[in-house]
Amino acid sequence: MNIAQKMKREWNQRAQHHAQYWVATENFHDDKEFSKSGEETAQALLSCIQPLADASWTVLEIGCGVGRILKPLCSHFKRLVGIDVSGEMIHQSKNWLKGLNNVETIETSGVDLKSFPDETFNLVYSFVAFQHMPRPVFLRYLEESNRVLKHQGYLLFQIPIGTIRDTAIEDTVTMRQYSTNELADELERCGLESTDHYPVDSELRHHREEVPGRIFHLAKKTGTVLYSNNTDWLESECGETFSLLNTRMYLWFAEQCLQKGQDDEALRTYLALRAQDPRSLEKWIRTVEILVQQGKHEEAQDTLEKLTIAIPIYETLTALLESKNCVRLERMSNG
Repeated sequence: MNIAQKMKREWNQRAQHHAQYWVATENFHDDKEFSKSGEETAQALLSCIQPLADASWTVLEIGCGVGRILKPLCSHFKRLVGIDVSGEMIHQSKNWLKGLNNVETIETSGVDLKSFPDETFNLVYSFVAFQHMPRPVFLRYLEESNRVLKHQGYLLFQIPIGTIRDTAIEDTVTMRQYSTNELADELERCGLESTDHYPVDSELRHHREEVPGRIFHLAKKTGTVLYSNNTDWLESECGETFSLLNTRMYLWFAEQCLQKGQDDEALRTYLALRAQDPRSLEKWIRTVEILVQQGKHEEAQDTLEKLTIAIPIYETLTALLESKNCVRLERMSNG
């Protein structure tokens, strides 16, 4: 399994879990809130490109998800195309964008823009997508953006800037950070002339301190690409690296569900995460707790037995938990 296949598999899993959550983590609770967040992001994008933008433009979004930003942008441009590595995201986008005749969404490989001929678009943009991509994937998208842009077309994108921060290529969700000089060098290599950068409106900032501030970058196509000779990563075998951020985001979603009394949704989340990475004890224990609270004692017992099979090292601990659960069940039956 190479990195393109791994990204596709894992983003499909996230989309099947809860697409809107993985698209807009802070604004997923209902369609109205989700839609409003898309409108705010669209306005921020437009403020960066005006007065350069023209209603006759053909526009591409890289990492469109379910079409959160495409929907409010459709009235501003002649034609919009959204692409995503996740076929499940694209499937759900058809419903979200239903009735919009000038918008199209397409599943792609996640590592190139081979679906499009040279000089197709006036504008290519991306928001909260590049930051999750392995470094060579992002850099290839810079190259490909030049190719599909028309002469003096524009690339508008967001990427965290600061001290260089990276992680394993197999990690498909942890955010990477780029230095100002690194990004400037890569844009120049890709025939893109950078203009002033734009801080994102405070309303769009993520509230968690560990997430770097978001910056928009606007670059114009002014030259040709000096393509990278390093393409080994495209076919290299990926290991089963489990992202700490991925796990934390699943667990945070489940805890939010529990606080709202949505036990079944929390349980579904723990089961989804357990299927991906069975090694973490917390997911197993939380599953057992919910099943016991719901009175599904046989399922709870079965889960504990599966834990000992999946991770034999936990056999002693599981015996202790079984003992505690037996005491709890006895108290419930007597009380």
